[in-house]
Formats: sequence, C-alpha cells, structure tokens
Amino acid sequence: MILLNEIENFNKRFNVVSLFVIFNGKILLLRRQINKPFTGAWGPPAGKGDAGEDLEQAICRETFEETGIIVTPEEITKDEKHYFVRHDDVDFMFHVYSVKLENEPNVILRSLEHSDFAWFTPTEAVALELVQDEEVPITDFFLNKKNVKL
Repeated sequence: MILLNEIENFNKRFNVVSLFVIFNGKILLLRRQINKPFTGAWGPPAGKGDAGEDLEQAICRETFEETGIIVTPEEITKDEKHYFVRHDDVDFMFHVYSVKLENEPNVILRSLEHSDFAWFTPTEAVALELVQDEEVPITDFFLNKKNVKL
C-alpha cells in the first residue's frame, strides 16, 4: 500500500529515495535482475538512504551506483513528493524526486541489480510490469499534473 496521507498506526523503519531521470520527454526505467525482489519489474533508480544521509545526497548516490549517471542535489527539481508505504507489515517513507537532463546520459548498469534499461513516456511506463506501487508516483508526477514538462 502506498499513500500520500499517513497510514493508520504508521511506524517508519527507514527512508527510500527514487529519482525520475527525464530526457527528451521520457523517463529512465531500470529492469530488476532475477536475484532481486520484484524480478523483471521496471522502476526508476531508487534505494535506501544511509543512516544520517541527506535524502537528496542519497538519491544522487543511488542514481550513480545504479546507472553511472552523476547528478547533484542542485540539479534535482525541488518538487519532491513523499509517500507513506506499508509492504509486508514494514512501514517506510518513499521520497521521489526528478531531474531533467539536456543531454542523453551514458547509462552504465550495475549488473548485480539490473538487467536492462530503457526510456519510456509516462503513459508507456504505467503499462509496464512495474516494481510494486510504482504506478502511483509516475501518475502523480506526470499524468495527474498538467504543469510537469517532460
């Protein structure tokens, strides 16, 4: 379950950060490796923040580790959304950011985590097999907002 409003009896265990990397009207999605949860599903760069790590620094680190793309906190759009998530009786906050790139980046996958990457329009993305509940932030960021420019 993923909600914009707090879930009843919410007990946050950790933060997860995610970044929509936007280029040429499309968002970068990564396909999960067979040894990972949600095998074969698509999702943007994401991961847990380290203890004491600033959320924007965490997503810059995670994006680099998973894709080789260097992003700085100053480049990230400050239109962050956060969600209350409960999966298998584990509560966590899911913080979603975006960055729009002028030049197509060279994507270098971390092969232990992802098997493929591709660029999709938001409409194409929500039709894919996505990591659990990922359609919610894609819809919130791109399909429900008329002011987000790809």
